[in-house]
Amino acid sequence: MSISLRNKLFFLIVLFVIFCNIPKMVQLNFLGSFLAKDLSLYPILIGVVYMGYAFYQERKVPFYKEERVLLGYIVTYVFVLMLSFIHGLSMYPYYDAILAGPPDQIEKLPVVQHFLSTVGIEVDTISLLKLWMFARPIKGFIVETVWYFLVPYLIFTWYKRNASEGFSILTRAIFCATVLVCMYGIVDVFYLSGSTLAEKMLVILNPIIHDIKSNGTWWPPLLWKGQLRSLFAEPSYYGLFAAFAMPFLWYYLGKHLQTKNKILITIVLFIFTSCLFLTKARTANVLFIGEIILLICFTLWQRNRDFMKRTVTIVIISSVAFIVSVFSLNFMPGSPQGSTMGYDDEDSIAISSYLEDNVGSLASSNKRSNGARYSILEADISIGKDYPLLGVGKSLRHAYIPDYLSIEGKSNSEVQYWIKNQEEKGIMKSGFSALGEYSTRFAETGVLGLVIYLLPTVFLAWRLLKRIYLSEDREEREKCIFFFISFSGVMASGLGDNLSITCAYWILMGLGYALIASPSKKEQHESA
Repeated sequence: MSISLRNKLFFLIVLFVIFCNIPKMVQLNFLGSFLAKDLSLYPILIGVVYMGYAFYQERKVPFYKEERVLLGYIVTYVFVLMLSFIHGLSMYPYYDAILAGPPDQIEKLPVVQHFLSTVGIEVDTISLLKLWMFARPIKGFIVETVWYFLVPYLIFTWYKRNASEGFSILTRAIFCATVLVCMYGIVDVFYLSGSTLAEKMLVILNPIIHDIKSNGTWWPPLLWKGQLRSLFAEPSYYGLFAAFAMPFLWYYLGKHLQTKNKILITIVLFIFTSCLFLTKARTANVLFIGEIILLICFTLWQRNRDFMKRTVTIVIISSVAFIVSVFSLNFMPGSPQGSTMGYDDEDSIAISSYLEDNVGSLASSNKRSNGARYSILEADISIGKDYPLLGVGKSLRHAYIPDYLSIEGKSNSEVQYWIKNQEEKGIMKSGFSALGEYSTRFAETGVLGLVIYLLPTVFLAWRLLKRIYLSEDREEREKCIFFFISFSGVMASGLGDNLSITCAYWILMGLGYALIASPSKKEQHESA
């Protein structure tokens, strides 16, 4: 593959991160697994095809130290997950509940049983159901595992010898993606301000950009009243992208750019940050605050004058954006049919109310969507505690959750809707959202599966910190600092959301390992 094509593909992979819930007609569900809803899958597929063709042409697959380590990890990962899954099926207590449920959830099972009977093979229904539940998710598990490792490996192989080039493309692509988010966000601001023209534009554009009312549910709605969401399916997704993108915009702000470019990045950063606060999404606010704190910590450790000036500039831009956004809420009805998005006429009280509603409310188990989120989180953790080593098996937790919900959880209207949906459609066709990557994995794969899953992440974070500490080159150190902040923000989002909502995690894993695998400038100088 030519370097030019490689770089263009990587640029598109990063740029398309913002399109993470594309319309169903262009989703590649048959081979995309968790990437099926991401527009990034298309350039990824092109890259994978080219990589496979290159291996075919050379008649050999590279098998160096990195490939040997990766293969060893993949074997371990698959072994643990399969062990957990088989263990979960062997003790699964809900076979009778499945058979007693709606017949269409297992409509092919009686057909298979009848066919076996006609050829003289008698199998009881429970045994056949166990085999069915084992075979049914295998294809999905294989495809998921392939993409889980193939995407980071693809990016790693592209830039392991020149991570700086990959970092530069990543930064440019994120800037372009942010500009698109800001432009669409401005239209959303006009909609929230009561503009009927903006409403008509969104009615036309939103179904083109992302799926509407997926799988017959209410989510995502055509229009989102009272909160800004820009190009994304919901406001919290804006925060997930911001956690990924914001540190690279901060890095870009400190580069030695021409004055007009400095002004442009400052304006984009201000609009992007203002829109973040207008989402009124707790995910967005908390991740942003966490990344600002990390930036300040690195600034104090660095004690570098230029780095300090950049941090002060970022804090000022963020503070002004916050004040302007909170003040603007009092003048925004939330939609052409709304009344107000604000909190109070007095600015000091409005700021306090905003922080309480969007940050302080996280500590409450019943404010906003916390009731449903915390109920599922508690249920997942309780399941994991009862099955600590291997969990209940991948994709098998859904039937357990109603039995592990607290009384308060069962009284939540959103949770009641999920329970009713499962009762009506059946355990095999309906379940509960994964409202937390780590709690879900703990419930499904136990401590062993969670540790195996987190191992590459922890190793990458440690190596990045080590390179930051040891690097004597300012540019190299700053790249690693802002990369680490972005990586930390994305990983922190896994506490309350699924990491596969966007493919940002896999992009960072691939380029992150390229960064730590590339020789430092000190090592390059010594080997010269």
